[in-house]
Amino acid sequence: MEENKKSPFEGFQEILEQQHSNAIGNINNVLYNDIFETAKIVENNNEELDLGEILGNLRERFKNEDLNQVTEIFIYSQSFLSTNEDPLPMTSQLCISIGKLFTNKNLHYTASKVYSKDEIEGGCALSFLVYLAMHEQHTSYILSFIKENFEGFSQNEKTKCVFQLRDVLPDNEIAAQIVKNSGITKYELTFSTEVESISRPITFQIENSQNNTKVKVEEQNLKNEEPIIKVEEPSLKKKNVLSDETKSKKWFEFWK
Repeated sequence: MEENKKSPFEGFQEILEQQHSNAIGNINNVLYNDIFETAKIVENNNEELDLGEILGNLRERFKNEDLNQVTEIFIYSQSFLSTNEDPLPMTSQLCISIGKLFTNKNLHYTASKVYSKDEIEGGCALSFLVYLAMHEQHTSYILSFIKENFEGFSQNEKTKCVFQLRDVLPDNEIAAQIVKNSGITKYELTFSTEVESISRPITFQIENSQNNTKVKVEEQNLKNEEPIIKVEEPSLKKKNVLSDETKSKKWFEFWK
């Protein structure tokens, strides 16, 4: 009897299923469903929809919940629901909106996720931080974190971060300085089967009313070798589901 061997595709499928299982295991299903159902309402927009009221109600719903769940839901949404046509699903955009409620402790939780051993999870967490920086009360904390720890990011994370900062914070001086100092002008991502693991200590500040705490995170930075695969800068556009008032804003600012 021939031994039952798995094909490479089947093995890859199992990896994806395991990643999905691990991600969904971190999520509160009730909170995720609240965001998912609200996303459906917004996407099925009609002229009578009061978007401000809907977002206000959603934030109110999350005020007494574990806001770290919002980070988990954003990571899940970006990992499994985003597509080339819809790079920032409505569920992710609603997470950004709820992020206005974040305290520095919640931002610290998101920042710690940047150093996940799962490169996809870490990349999603960094992306979430950059989007959260659009909330004025979070801008200083997040840009300070990125500026102080930029060199510790993988090359791919640096590239994505630079182009995202250019997109969402074009008029911010600190963001512009980070972009300039990076020296990155082309959207190039590097992939390789040969990975060298480098551990680099990262520090960042958490401020609260009682004290200031220095936290050290050991980063598993992946140094990628050749070949370099050039990727065109992604075109981030939002679906046309909003009112005339919100259409006047940039696609990522509708929820402010």
